[in-house]
Amino acid sequence: MPLAKLSGVPLLPTNYLLRLNELEALKGKVLAQTNQQVVVTGRSRQVGVQGMGGIGKTVLATALARDEEVRKAFSDGVFWITVGQTPQILTWQSYLAQALGDKQTAFTEIGLAKARLQELFADKACLLILDDIWRLDDAKAFDVLEERCQMLVTTRDAAIVTGLEGKEHPLGVLDEPQALALLANWVNQREEFPTTAKEVARECGYLPLALSLTGAMVRDGTSWEDLLDALKEAELESIEHDYGSILKSIKISIDALPPQEAQNYLELAVFPDDTPVPEAVIVKIWTHSNRLKERNARQILTNLERKALLRTTGKSPERQVELHDLQYLYLRGAVSNLSELHSRLLNAYSEKYPSGWHSLPNDGYIWQNLAYHLQAGGRETELQQLLCDFRWLQAKLENININALLADYDFLPKDENLQLIQGALQLSGHILNQDKQQLPGQLLGRLLGFKNTEIQRLLTQAQQCKTRCLLPQIASLTPPGGPLVRTLAGHSNSVIALTLTADGKYVISASADNTLKVWDWQTGQELRTLAGHSDRVNAVALTPDGKYVISACYDNTLKVWNWQTGQELRTLAGHSDRVSAVALTPDCKYVISASFDNTLKVWNWQTGEQLRTLAGHSYWVNALTLTADGKYVISASRDNTLKVWDWQTGQQLRTLEGHSDWVNALTLTADGKYVISASSDYTLKVWNWQTGEQLRTLAGHSNSVNAVALTPDGKYVISASSDYTLKVWDLQTGEQLLTLEGHSDWVSAVALTPDGKYVIFVSFDYTLKVWDLQTGEQLCTLAGHSNSVSALTLTADGKYVIYAFHDKTLKVSNWQTGEVIASFAGESPIYRCAVAPDGVRVVAWDESGGMHFLRLQGTKE
Repeated sequence: MPLAKLSGVPLLPTNYLLRLNELEALKGKVLAQTNQQVVVTGRSRQVGVQGMGGIGKTVLATALARDEEVRKAFSDGVFWITVGQTPQILTWQSYLAQALGDKQTAFTEIGLAKARLQELFADKACLLILDDIWRLDDAKAFDVLEERCQMLVTTRDAAIVTGLEGKEHPLGVLDEPQALALLANWVNQREEFPTTAKEVARECGYLPLALSLTGAMVRDGTSWEDLLDALKEAELESIEHDYGSILKSIKISIDALPPQEAQNYLELAVFPDDTPVPEAVIVKIWTHSNRLKERNARQILTNLERKALLRTTGKSPERQVELHDLQYLYLRGAVSNLSELHSRLLNAYSEKYPSGWHSLPNDGYIWQNLAYHLQAGGRETELQQLLCDFRWLQAKLENININALLADYDFLPKDENLQLIQGALQLSGHILNQDKQQLPGQLLGRLLGFKNTEIQRLLTQAQQCKTRCLLPQIASLTPPGGPLVRTLAGHSNSVIALTLTADGKYVISASADNTLKVWDWQTGQELRTLAGHSDRVNAVALTPDGKYVISACYDNTLKVWNWQTGQELRTLAGHSDRVSAVALTPDCKYVISASFDNTLKVWNWQTGEQLRTLAGHSYWVNALTLTADGKYVISASRDNTLKVWDWQTGQQLRTLEGHSDWVNALTLTADGKYVISASSDYTLKVWNWQTGEQLRTLAGHSNSVNAVALTPDGKYVISASSDYTLKVWDLQTGEQLLTLEGHSDWVSAVALTPDGKYVIFVSFDYTLKVWDLQTGEQLCTLAGHSNSVSALTLTADGKYVIYAFHDKTLKVSNWQTGEVIASFAGESPIYRCAVAPDGVRVVAWDESGGMHFLRLQGTKE
């Protein structure tokens, strides 16, 4: 079997010590087919903390990645990412996607990146190693692996193990024989060590990094006795530090260097952790600040590597240089002029390229890290100017990618202009990833509406650029800072229904692409796809405990899912035609479904058992409702009837006959005693469903009645019709109190304010109208759309109406004044919308299968 390709896996260090027992134990956990992450932590008897630095976690993970048995087991690749304390997660996600074959990818949303990575890892056998994880969220950004893959994490934080629900592999310090063996590798000595050497090993805490530093000193001529004395005498302010033994070893190693080399080594404090630095960059600053010759600078690097003060990979002059983060920790504590050192590095570049930062060549370092050095060097004004310079934006986009450009703006998060520019870039990210030449057009289209001096200067530069492109003359694209939080794209057909979990954190969508999807709407992350249906999913319901979701589908089935894991628990099969509606009983033990096969069915959704079929209708069942006590179900059908059922026995108690055409909708009165039906025979009827008696007919419409609602006090019925009117009826007498006219097309939906005083209804004539139910007065018309209203909802406080249109817009209005206070333009017709109980978060879904999560800003007192 061929060995897997290694991507980003480092080389084993000089004088590597094989810890065979640790390697075999770790390998056993990684190769176990558990689909459970394995986390390597450090355990030290000296300090008693998980994840001790310098203990050898990275080296052990490297040895595992290079093991032949592991490379055969994960035949599709072994991927290594060094995460560190300040990672650019999107950049690493993009790197991983490219390593998996998606060469054009550059993500701008962590959630969307996870969804794409999950697709790329599907059906592959891969090992993903995340080295040096400091935060749980950083690890979760890569938690996308399928059954045949495995993730290995190294960390100092035991809480990350718990958060990932992984298998822990605690890594202890070396024992004395292992410590002496590592020293022997460095000293090139195989005979018995003196007692002093054993004391040195103890003084080093048996930590591999400290042992490597001291071993290199002995090899180069320091005696064991002098070394032991130096370790004991080392005066460190951090002597009580958790890593005191390592910091002491670093100090005495530096003290033993010639003064010039020590000074050069201290200057390496300017570089960021977990970042390989090209040899040429270090040579540049050393030859600039110390006037060294290049060959001397290269020799110093070689000497420092020999003394274990840094590591290099590759061959000179193309070497990449890395330091352990504890070495950086010591260096930054040892220098008193860190800001000045950053300025020296910047001057070493700027003096050679006086035309400006945008003229720099790409040396593999400065384009990625210029913003870091400007901020750390106290040159924030210069950084602000840089990020408003179109020449820099264009050059960095060309030399690196959109993710790296976006990350620069995170260094100055409080600058409003920079946040607007970053927002525009983020909105354009998916376009610029494919076509970098669209940068000027995207910036102009999104920022022309902003009059800030810095932004206008940027746009003037964009208009003057020589790139071939189409430049908008007006702000025609979505600007940054608007209400759009994110668009959840993932469905390949229309979204039919959705529901929010009780805590408001997640949304579950049902689609005509035959799937349900679970989303973390706050991050945009598609958590999982619930696939199993073979036709459009028509309805969805959550169990009251929030643990399970039940879907109804045109494939004639219902399915029960654990939406938190994606597991399909069972299929409720038995209908012979499409399932049109679903409802849970109040005790949550049973679900009742209605179908175009003319029946209703009762299921124990927890076992999948079909308890009974409620048969009796002769045409499609359109709707159903449960009575307030939960004992009975009432169904409405295209056979012109309603039927009342004891769903617990299956007995058909009575048929409510009287309509002469389809029954389209029904609602129960607040006291639960009566049901009101709306029909295509132009009437509504009021029934005592317990006796079957037809109490009254509400006649007056001249076309099909499509919707029905009751005022909160239960006194009045409101109906919406295809005759372009809305009517208000006295429930007790059947008297038609008001006819609300004014629409020029069908009335399709109706909503009541919480106090029951006002009604809003929408029509295919592209308008909404607001009426006072007590006077019949039309208060206002909400117009101005180029297509029909497709959805309508009110905020919980009743102050605002939110409505969607087939013209791809969503509007929020103060219905009392008719003032439009906010609007959002999508890219496809918006079919439905809903508002969360807080009245601020709005979700809309459109014809393309996309969902838009919006935040209503500025409506709170």
